[in-house]
Amino acid sequence: MKKFYSFQWAQKRGEILVEALKEYDEKALMHGNLVLETPFWVKVSEGKKLYDIAHLQDPFNFAVSERVYNLLKEAGLTGWSSYEIAIEGRSEKYYGFQVTGKCGKLDVPKEEGFYTGYKFDYDTWDGSDFFSPEDTLLIFCTERVKTFFKVNEVTNTELTDISVVKAYSVGTI
Repeated sequence: MKKFYSFQWAQKRGEILVEALKEYDEKALMHGNLVLETPFWVKVSEGKKLYDIAHLQDPFNFAVSERVYNLLKEAGLTGWSSYEIAIEGRSEKYYGFQVTGKCGKLDVPKEEGFYTGYKFDYDTWDGSDFFSPEDTLLIFCTERVKTFFKVNEVTNTELTDISVVKAYSVGTI
């Protein structure tokens, strides 16, 4: 059985958050369904230090440093695309990260309440290293990605085995 991980933001003290200078559709941007003018201009909205991952002020979108971008390309990891970001007043290069890999819907309990572990039909997974379950803004990744992040010491990310993630079901309506 394959092991998958939930890709999450592990915010560090003083981390820079960036804010887009133009409005955009958060979901469409995350899944690569939005055509942008590039570079996509952002400004620092809080924090003082840039790490490997720079988060936009929305809860779903982020950018990777030029170092991580180049390493991802060299490693041949799949299920992602990118767009160039320019940070007003900064010289560092970042690239917006979009998840293009997919799997089917999550199997959610019909009863209302907390449950442990995300589940989906593995036959619906497209085999990508980064992927998002249908109708969600979650990012899942493979063991290969977890190893990549560890070996390359990618900062301010958290990868959690999806079988132990705590989630909430609103129940059948």
